[in-house]
Amino acid sequence: MFTVNSIYLKSVVVSVALLLCACQAEPLFNSQAVEAVDRPAAENLASHVFVGAEIFTSSEKTPLASVMAISDDRIVYIGDPEGLEPFVSDSTITVDLQGKLILPGLIDAHTHPGYLAVYDRMIDLPEAKNREDQIEDIKILLAENADAEVIYAIGWDNRFFGTEGPSAAELDELESERPVLIFDITMHSLWVNSRALEVSGLGDDPVDPLPGVAYYKRDENGELTGYITEMAATLFASLFFEMGESEEATLLGYINYLSSRGVTSLLDAGNFGFDEEVYSSVKKLDERGALPMRYHGAYTLFLPNQAETALDELQRLAAAYNSENLKIDTLKVFFDGVVETRTAHMLQNYDDTPGNRGGSLFGVGTLTKLVVDLDQAGFNLHVHALGDQSSRTVLDAVEAARQQLGRPLGIRVAITHLQVIDPADFSRYAELDVIGQFTPAWHYYDQSFYAEALGERAKHPYPVAELMKEGATVNFSSDVYFPSEWADDSASPFTGIQVGHTRRGRESGPDDPASGPKSEQLSREAMVTGYTMGGAIQLGTEGALGSLEAGKKADFIVLGDDLFAMDPAGISEIIPEVVVLNGKRVQGQW
Repeated sequence: MFTVNSIYLKSVVVSVALLLCACQAEPLFNSQAVEAVDRPAAENLASHVFVGAEIFTSSEKTPLASVMAISDDRIVYIGDPEGLEPFVSDSTITVDLQGKLILPGLIDAHTHPGYLAVYDRMIDLPEAKNREDQIEDIKILLAENADAEVIYAIGWDNRFFGTEGPSAAELDELESERPVLIFDITMHSLWVNSRALEVSGLGDDPVDPLPGVAYYKRDENGELTGYITEMAATLFASLFFEMGESEEATLLGYINYLSSRGVTSLLDAGNFGFDEEVYSSVKKLDERGALPMRYHGAYTLFLPNQAETALDELQRLAAAYNSENLKIDTLKVFFDGVVETRTAHMLQNYDDTPGNRGGSLFGVGTLTKLVVDLDQAGFNLHVHALGDQSSRTVLDAVEAARQQLGRPLGIRVAITHLQVIDPADFSRYAELDVIGQFTPAWHYYDQSFYAEALGERAKHPYPVAELMKEGATVNFSSDVYFPSEWADDSASPFTGIQVGHTRRGRESGPDDPASGPKSEQLSREAMVTGYTMGGAIQLGTEGALGSLEAGKKADFIVLGDDLFAMDPAGISEIIPEVVVLNGKRVQGQW
């Protein structure tokens, strides 16, 4: 893509500078020094220069470059070799990348390191073909874990159990002595046996947090069936989990994994009651220099009665745990459910559950007040909304808040997941400065399964391109919350880039059908921009991060693969050779 002016490079590299470099402490980069230029010292002189590279900047002003110079933690120059000379001094070190690709540091705009750590003890069920196979797999899991006091698992398939969900009685036939808790494949509903219900202490008639959305399923006699949905499932499971040393080790392992895949900033999108434990662990990592990224944290509002106290709790957590690289700066609102459990809030009824449109946590009035209060306090808002009704409610609340304030918001509002958006709302995202936040690994999907619930609405889910056409900011994330997604690289941004670009599963061939309309197969450039500048805009850090521009922080990654030209089937396997944060190498070797 680019060529480097080799004559110029040869003219600036001299043996004297090499000797000077060798006499100093080992440099950050294993490279050569550059000839001194006869001029006064200046603040913008480079400590390191990167040449021979192909650089995708994610900047509209200069999308492509071949040379970058940094001074400690800042970029001082990016462009062509001819413009480099004023930034070079006798102490500048040059790194020849020999045609490799530089990208800005990647941003995972919605993931769950803490939640994943807390649930580390969950065992994965294998993918089953039908209900009978699923039951047989659970039998095997129980036998293989005969010594475990409690069985925690994940992976039963919603398709096999209908809209009524599975029953405790069926689990009791397999295990009645020990508590058994098994999340579905989405982790939005829980299947438990009678022993788990008994030892939970909730009693025979627990209060549903949000009837019709987050509830304990009951039979015709009012008895609990063992099927628990959404926030009720989260509350129930939290009675059985804790954050200990093993979980802290998992937290660090996952953070380091994301760093190894090029993530230099993330949003922890909430820990559902484990905030204290998670953020204290992250702060300890930061204080001992073991946090290899910028970590933004959120407090999760997932019960209606939390609306009055959520801001106070967010402020308390920020005051207690903010540190150099940890910033708790976002309120996450878990606003509706998911299509799999028929709890995502839709404008029209689900096709297979007449009279049911799902539901949202509360109405536009409560959400408007939250938006105004957050704006005045300076905290961002991040809203889980998969249904077209729930996302419209968020847009209505933002519009009402802007009218009430008499100005655009001073904070960032993102709506995350957005499986179904009514076309009438496409243009409102740009008009209201609301960010569309997507998890592209989900964008390859079983249309026939969703068609049972949504009918025609299933043909064009996750309409990222439609928002982009209207000028909206979009970004991307992993939304990983259980360990197997880390183990199989679902959490890698490069998996997201591949699936978002092809709309095919990682195992699909080039002739296999893609999901949804062809227009939604986003370009690789659009995917990278979403993972960089789009994420920075959501976090409010675009003035310093998200693109490679003079004056911004030196967060970048180096790839040995040409992401923009390679076979798309291999994108998910990319591992950056080097990851740089604040001008310091945190992963890899030159």
